[in-house]
Amino acid sequence: MAYPGDKVRRPEIPSYWPRQPMRISGSAMPTGVHLSNGTVRTSANWELVLTGMTILLLAGTSAAFSYLAIWLLGLTAHIPTVPMLLGIPVPLPRDIALWQIAINLLTFVGFLVALHLSPLAGYHAAEHMTVTCIERFGWLDVDRVKDMPRAHPRCGTSLLAGFLPIFLIAIPIWSIFPPLTPIIIVLGWSFRDRTGWFIQQYFTTKPPSSRQLQAGIRAGERLLAQADRVEGVPTSPGHRFWQRGIPQMIAGVILAMSILHYVFANLHVWLDHGL
Repeated sequence: MAYPGDKVRRPEIPSYWPRQPMRISGSAMPTGVHLSNGTVRTSANWELVLTGMTILLLAGTSAAFSYLAIWLLGLTAHIPTVPMLLGIPVPLPRDIALWQIAINLLTFVGFLVALHLSPLAGYHAAEHMTVTCIERFGWLDVDRVKDMPRAHPRCGTSLLAGFLPIFLIAIPIWSIFPPLTPIIIVLGWSFRDRTGWFIQQYFTTKPPSSRQLQAGIRAGERLLAQADRVEGVPTSPGHRFWQRGIPQMIAGVILAMSILHYVFANLHVWLDHGL
């Protein structure tokens, strides 16, 4: 198909182009890439549940190593790190409040590092690169997708980055210098896009492997094909929420929490029986 003014013949454009812009959301999964426009999606329910479980278990594993480091830090620095980790109220003079900030940051960075080392980071990048290619060009091929940026402005990481300073820094600061708290909140929200880009670029994504990139492209092609078949079909807000995959991933998180709670609640029984 030639375009007026084109000096070079462009690749043949698939039948789904041109199209109205769609708002695509997605997620990295252990099994590949989930994409949805709110009407259709590219993944099964069990994959989304497994994704929620994986994220919770990944967070739990990284937290365990972070807590071990923090416990050792408490022993050497003689600070009540264990009560702070357990949420037990302790007196917060200036030095303890600053230690609380350090603990919060260490725990959060530990999770980011664990996520970066996992395959999810590669699939996350493939998801963003696929979505960006669809939004810019409307069709997909390997050469176009691999040139797309790994960070995406609509990623939930940017929204999360706006709230993180509240929980990690502002709340402990309130106990020693309250006037600084609203400044941290305002600055954190104002720079959420830049902070979100930094977190995406260096932690929550990494250059995808060829297999991960292909998984993103397959998900994108499937989404576009399905979207054409149901174009114009009205959907309810509940249906769109379900198709985005959020309830299933939340269910996975709850299921993983329940399993961990059961294991820890019965661990002493199993150990006693074994001994």
